[in-house]
Amino acid sequence: MIKMVMWLSLIGLIGGGLVVNRLLNRWSLPDVPVYLFLGVALGPALGLIRVPSTSPLTLNILPIAAGVILFEGGAGIPFDGLRRMWPSIMSLATLGVLLASSFMAVSLHWIWNLPWSLAAMSAIVIANTDPASVIPVLSRLSIPQSIRITMEAESAFNDTMSALTTSILMAVLNSHFSRTVVLEQSFRQIFLGLLLGLSVGYAMGTLARKNPGLSIWTEITAAFVPYLLAVELGSNGYVAAFTAGLSWRFRHYFPSPTLLVSRISTLARITVFTWLGLIMPIAVLRTHWPLALGVPFILMFAARPLTVIGSVGWIRQWHPKERLFMMWVRETGAISAVLAVQTGTLFPQWRPLIWAIVFSSILVTVGIQAPSSRFLARILGFASAQKEKMPERE
Repeated sequence: MIKMVMWLSLIGLIGGGLVVNRLLNRWSLPDVPVYLFLGVALGPALGLIRVPSTSPLTLNILPIAAGVILFEGGAGIPFDGLRRMWPSIMSLATLGVLLASSFMAVSLHWIWNLPWSLAAMSAIVIANTDPASVIPVLSRLSIPQSIRITMEAESAFNDTMSALTTSILMAVLNSHFSRTVVLEQSFRQIFLGLLLGLSVGYAMGTLARKNPGLSIWTEITAAFVPYLLAVELGSNGYVAAFTAGLSWRFRHYFPSPTLLVSRISTLARITVFTWLGLIMPIAVLRTHWPLALGVPFILMFAARPLTVIGSVGWIRQWHPKERLFMMWVRETGAISAVLAVQTGTLFPQWRPLIWAIVFSSILVTVGIQAPSSRFLARILGFASAQKEKMPERE
């Protein structure tokens, strides 16, 4: 009976989210904050829908939906733009994650006296930016194409980097710093995920290229199978999903993901953020309110500006106002929430603090940064800027 109620709640949320999505698309408004606050209103605020945060449905629906979002992120990256912007993208996705997580870990340890292990775990979980948040925001703004491609690709890459680093750190903590276990886990997480994603994505892309009528089915297979197979084999499903999107796009070379998969990704985004609202731990946020208030603002006004300065400050092509825009449009979202639920399940003694850190970061960054990005774009002069045209591959 409880499972039936949860499934009906999920279906009702998706239906309501689709109605909201159509209205917001008509008015060109950011949708992610509305989904999140819709879930908060129906769940913790009004108590109309109650969902356990550690229920099997939560632990399965959120990761799979996040995997679909990452697949679309990989499949939506144009290779010509990727070749032009790769130094900035890779620097933000690697050095940027390292800078943000290091700064936040030190801040959490020094300001709130959290143990280094907990501080490092929490910092890595919130170090990434979220394609499910970033891409919808950028799609409604008239900004230079170079910024759009860099930020969309970076958000997909650094999600994968954050998920991978979190998995390795969990292996380190569980093995009591056993070098053999850590190396084995790292190999399994990185290379097996890459192998599965690349092989399935390439095979499905090849099949779609030879049989265009099967394009939709091959893309759906590439979107779901690598993630599920990687998880079943103990590897990183996010790495597999993202690389499957890249290899599918490379082999098939479609201008963008098909309409059906884009709609599936929209459903995944609605599911993730409304469900996040439902499981938002309001009581935990109240209990740890200094942490819940302080961490998001350190993240927004210190850690992420440092990320951009340290990662692309040395790249001359970026104008100061473009760097400023990149500092601001860096929302925390779906992958961080999934990682928070997973780490909270594995380390229940840390759950309240990790959830206070992660869910407050999602609530504040999505609630403040996403709606205000349009105003910042206008102030910086991007709203009237002509979009650059990236050359398409022949």
